[in-house]
Amino acid sequence: MAANYATCILDKAPAAQNDVAAHAIMQSCLAEHPGGIEAIPQGSGRGVLGFKSGAECTAKKAVDTRSNQAATLVAIACRRLYDEPNFFDKFD
Repeated sequence: MAANYATCILDKAPAAQNDVAAHAIMQSCLAEHPGGIEAIPQGSGRGVLGFKSGAECTAKKAVDTRSNQAATLVAIACRRLYDEPNFFDKFD
């Protein structure tokens, strides 16, 4: 089982060949992690071994993804995990 919704998406969505499969992946990840993307702190994947940005993660993880919906899910997960929190997120 993946650590959170975003890692679940990054584990499963890049292999999606069509949007129907991407939607099923999203549903299964939400079933495993009911809080979805909102439950993940912005930038929580950043660290020495992680990607430097959401764009770098997306370029690596979605490069061969055939489904546009799956590629979008990957991009959202990457941005949540690897983009720095904005200024106002620090006060939540």
